[in-house]
Amino acid sequence: MITHPSIVLMRPRQAAAADIESCIRAGWQPLLMEYQQLLPFDDILQQLAERSLKQDVIVWVSPSAVHIAAKYLVQSDNVMHVAVGAATAKVLVAYGFKQVVYPLDGNDSEAVLRLAIWHQKNGRMMLIRGVGGRELLVDKLGQQGWQVELAEVYERQPQLLNWSVLRQPLKEKRLKAVYMTTSAAVNAWFSQMPPDLYAIGKSLLYLVHHPRVEAALSSYDVATMLVSDLKRGLEILHSDSTV
Repeated sequence: MITHPSIVLMRPRQAAAADIESCIRAGWQPLLMEYQQLLPFDDILQQLAERSLKQDVIVWVSPSAVHIAAKYLVQSDNVMHVAVGAATAKVLVAYGFKQVVYPLDGNDSEAVLRLAIWHQKNGRMMLIRGVGGRELLVDKLGQQGWQVELAEVYERQPQLLNWSVLRQPLKEKRLKAVYMTTSAAVNAWFSQMPPDLYAIGKSLLYLVHHPRVEAALSSYDVATMLVSDLKRGLEILHSDSTV
């Protein structure tokens, strides 16, 4: 019987669909562990149609933000949509948005600020995110003369991890890696980990897509691999036979 290696996806369910598909295509069994739920604010979402038509640029911070808010916007060719990373851009295109740009040299606010669009003109920009995001874009673009609006369309609710999903893969020694995209995922994983799993947790390979997440893992003395996205990480593992 052919058995597939397993990888834990520390992701909110709204953001996990593409990663699950990448795992299946690459011959991996995805194990989704939701460390937080994203709870939409219906009143703010209902205002987006009117607010979006007043913007020159709309910035999306994540695939989850797109999944939650995209259907509430009125699509217009006069509005440029900026994605924080290729994964977010791909989801925007899937929702039918045509004017989409994203940085090729990173997937964070710093990379977004390097885009040429901010230096071509000033105008109105709306940032679509959850409650409590970073203020770098708001501060820097405001200093450059942009009129910046925030649309905080969801809040994050921490969840208890369901460790039972690991029982069978651990029994069959198929669990090889973990994919994380936030420092909050790192904290949830290690703070909630049962003591009898700690040694196994230290032996896994941790795939991360940003240096900040890699830095959060550094204090746990685990093996990490910095990748552009999960699909690329799985390709590297396949070619190198790392796990």
